[in-house]
Amino acid sequence: MCHYKEVRKTKKYQFTQKDKTGAVKDCGYMIYDSADDESAELRFYGDICSATWISKYFKEDKAPQDVVDFLAELTAEGNGHKKLNVYVNSGGGDVFGGLAIYSILARYPGEKIAHIDGIAASIAGIIPFACDKVVAPKYAQLMLHKPWSGCWGNANDFKKAIEALNTAEQSIINVYKAHAVNGTTEDKIKSMIDRETWLTAEQAAEYFAIELLDAEPVAACVSDSYKRYMNTPEALLKISESTKQTEPPIPQEGEDINKRKRKLQMSLDVLKLSNKT
Repeated sequence: MCHYKEVRKTKKYQFTQKDKTGAVKDCGYMIYDSADDESAELRFYGDICSATWISKYFKEDKAPQDVVDFLAELTAEGNGHKKLNVYVNSGGGDVFGGLAIYSILARYPGEKIAHIDGIAASIAGIIPFACDKVVAPKYAQLMLHKPWSGCWGNANDFKKAIEALNTAEQSIINVYKAHAVNGTTEDKIKSMIDRETWLTAEQAAEYFAIELLDAEPVAACVSDSYKRYMNTPEALLKISESTKQTEPPIPQEGEDINKRKRKLQMSLDVLKLSNKT
């Protein structure tokens, strides 16, 4: 469980967490609306993870338990359920982590408004729809595709993996279907998922309940997932490669992750990408 402390008497609360050695480390923060103290912000500006031991090494990443802890602290103030502004700028991540986050947010009884600031790709694309309203600048992006994973073992193991992927895909389809507009059918959604479809928010609003804004989106995030997608816009890949920087690998814990992640600020030009569907 993370705990919070007030920072410099502002409305920013820094969450801390003890690791296995007993050392206290930062594990994210929340910021109350400075206007009336009745709302809070939750940002998904990194990858979606399955567990907090992964997400705590990169403060932009989020795991389901991070969101549970955030909402627990939010309601612990005793002032009822505050309005929650959810900001998404993520390349995706763990499909089961994303599905869990969707369910956790959907259960939160306070008013929820989602803002697709830059990109909501892969499993990050369903998170905004856990909210009561989704808003996005016209040039923000939404990407739908089939979930994927690795597997090893015998034929039975592969069969179970296929069943799990198909179930996850149907769950994703069900979320999009529940927020479809203009007669968008399940077959249409499945077709977009099958071919990995990248949409501007303006295009996505033709199929799903998204309120468009005239404002420019914020800088796009960088994710390790982009290089694995089939139809990632070339402009995003080029800028990611030309400006990438690496961080030390996540220490192994329970399984061999050994991956390197790129986190950097990118220019607003990234968002005016050529749409590639």
